[in-house]
Amino acid sequence: MNAWMPSADSAANEDYFHQSRVRSAPIKSSMTCLDGLPKTLKIYRIAGSKYWQVRFYNQGRYITQSLKTTNADEAKASAYVFFEKLKASGVRLANTEDLIATTALQNQQLLHDLIEEVMLAELQKVHRDEIKHATYVMTKIRLEGVVFEFFSRQTLSEIDERVLEDFIGFLTRKNLTTSTIQGYIAQTRKVLRLLCRKKIIPAVPPFPSLKSQPNPRGAFTLTEYSAILRRSKQLRNQTYVDWRNGQTHWIRSAYHQMPAEMNWLIRFMVYTFVRPGDIRQIKNKHIEVIRNGYSYLRLNLPEVKRHKAATVSLPAAVQIYATLLKYQKNQGYGQPDDYVFFPELQNRRMVIDIAGWCLNWILKDLGLKAGPHGTDRSLYSLRHTAITFRLIYGGNIDLLTLARNARTSVEMIEKFYASTLSAEMNIALLHGKRQ
Repeated sequence: MNAWMPSADSAANEDYFHQSRVRSAPIKSSMTCLDGLPKTLKIYRIAGSKYWQVRFYNQGRYITQSLKTTNADEAKASAYVFFEKLKASGVRLANTEDLIATTALQNQQLLHDLIEEVMLAELQKVHRDEIKHATYVMTKIRLEGVVFEFFSRQTLSEIDERVLEDFIGFLTRKNLTTSTIQGYIAQTRKVLRLLCRKKIIPAVPPFPSLKSQPNPRGAFTLTEYSAILRRSKQLRNQTYVDWRNGQTHWIRSAYHQMPAEMNWLIRFMVYTFVRPGDIRQIKNKHIEVIRNGYSYLRLNLPEVKRHKAATVSLPAAVQIYATLLKYQKNQGYGQPDDYVFFPELQNRRMVIDIAGWCLNWILKDLGLKAGPHGTDRSLYSLRHTAITFRLIYGGNIDLLTLARNARTSVEMIEKFYASTLSAEMNIALLHGKRQ
């Protein structure tokens, strides 16, 4: 046994008991960089010698030498002398700028490859129907955009909590909301987990905690809702003329008049709990009128947010749909494959724009665009109103039944819809007595 080897009494997990099988290969645990010298210069030990070695990678090749000492401090001093002699000998050394440029380029290439690998895994999820293609596209936009912009300037092997704190600050300076930042964190974590699996970082560092405040779209009170319905009838077929100076008439001229069906659309949304996105997809074939003691519409809508189950409407929706269907048939539509709202529009993306534009016209005319807490009301506020009305006026309806019929979750109802209820709204329940 060599004199520099520890005795058998030493701890069994000493580095010397984990030597390389190749006698000339460096013992990884002994590799040491020195302050003030290039990172590509290291001192180390090998299994086949009792002396420390020095190795310098320069211009595409290694320069090695034995330092002829078993003392670590002497080896470090000898390494400095080795490097100075190399410079004095006229060997061309890569300058600092070259090393930095090469490292940055390699870092960006590695990050690009990691993102490509993540996106391949996400595409496979789309094929397995675990996520929607739109989710895949959003992930791609975020990773190849802002995430790459920030981390391409970081050394990936040195990502820690401090770097992630800087990342949150970077996103905050872009005026992103907390919920959007949380979305970026979720996508970034996928890249970090891949870095960890490839052993580039030892573990995924924790992100700074963020608190997201619920920001529900303001619902309408019963009084406001009644005023909206009255105003939608009064404005029917009237032309909008209140264009501000310089304001672009972005809405096509055919819809500068309040559509006759806008009143029916508002009431339909409140009595069926549908989302604004459903409005552009609903066809007559998706609606079935049921009269079996109860009168309601059964809606078999296209899948949205992973919800596929049929929903049912309140009784009032039956008459609204009958009136709307009669109107559409008079216009030459009303067939099973025709859309229920604005069937003349082939570009269905415009349906939400037109409906939102018309509702804003009504709300601004009534001074109801802003809610009591300053939150802007939108087309989505009608869905909020539908669920809120059921919570207030729906008897002893349980949240699970309401959530399933509204194609959402109990958690979302409690977080966004029930959060705006006040005690006074349920005064009858509070004042009620057991029979």
